[in-house]
Amino acid sequence: MGIKSKFARWAIGQGVSDYLKKMGVDKPHRQRVVKAVQDMLNPKKEPVMLGGVVSVAVALGAAFGLDLTVEQLSVTVATVIAIVTFVQRKFVSPKH
Repeated sequence: MGIKSKFARWAIGQGVSDYLKKMGVDKPHRQRVVKAVQDMLNPKKEPVMLGGVVSVAVALGAAFGLDLTVEQLSVTVATVIAIVTFVQRKFVSPKH
């Protein structure tokens, strides 16, 4: 992992931690959430979680900004899920 991605993970972790602190989340819970978010940003470590985030981001983008019909949104989300699934398969192996 390069310097830029390590810095990005750290910066995003700090932002999440600061937000949770303002929301009144205690430190042990805050640390677990920050670690989960940082792990999610490493596709080799958490490819399935990253794929879920991409799928949700597309759905939220369509819900709050894109002018799509229900059918177009359904096809878009299904296509994104299919593509993300193929990419995830590259990083995930079956458990024996």
